[in-house]
Amino acid sequence: MSATPRDPNDAPAVVPWYHWIWVVPAAGFLRLWLATLRFRSNVDRIDDTEGPVVLLLWHDKLFVSSWIANRYFRRPVTALISTSKDGAWLVAFFRLMGITAVRGSSNRRGAAALITLTRSMRAGCHVGITPDGPKGPALEFKPGAVSLARLTRTPFVIMGIRYHSCWRMRSWDRFALPVPFSKVEVTLLREPGATEAETDEGVVARLQARLNETSTGPA
Repeated sequence: MSATPRDPNDAPAVVPWYHWIWVVPAAGFLRLWLATLRFRSNVDRIDDTEGPVVLLLWHDKLFVSSWIANRYFRRPVTALISTSKDGAWLVAFFRLMGITAVRGSSNRRGAAALITLTRSMRAGCHVGITPDGPKGPALEFKPGAVSLARLTRTPFVIMGIRYHSCWRMRSWDRFALPVPFSKVEVTLLREPGATEAETDEGVVARLQARLNETSTGPA
């Protein structure tokens, strides 16, 4: 019996090889930008010796996420990134920042991404998810991260991020770019995983509230 051919339209977008000529210097520029920011956190480092966790942050704060992952966590981080062209550029940047990526979303390749992320966590990696991505609505928590936590029986870490001063893009999430040399307040909080006694809706409400408490509004 012949195998069912894979739909080429389902393949994630990638950055063409010839664009890496300027992707690398652009990433260097972004590294310098991040180095100017004055980060303040409620912890010196997350104790992740007991095992991996599901990291949660809102989509508009992705700009500083790789810096936070490298600074405050000992274990490697795998990020869930959409299959879109915008996602392809984000994957390229994350690769240069030492963050691996799994492509998928609630709309495309969701089941395959969930399986790959589960394997990554079982191998000892944290997984970072923007629960309102890839297309919103902004600040609205989707249940995919809860499904992953149930499968892997792992807790969450809230990545609350506030910018003292930032520019906002005209995107669905009003993506934020912190002004160079400005202050960034980081709040890292452990949250229990999804228990059998809780419904998915209850876990979503709990985590959305914690993210909003620590991420919305200026620093």
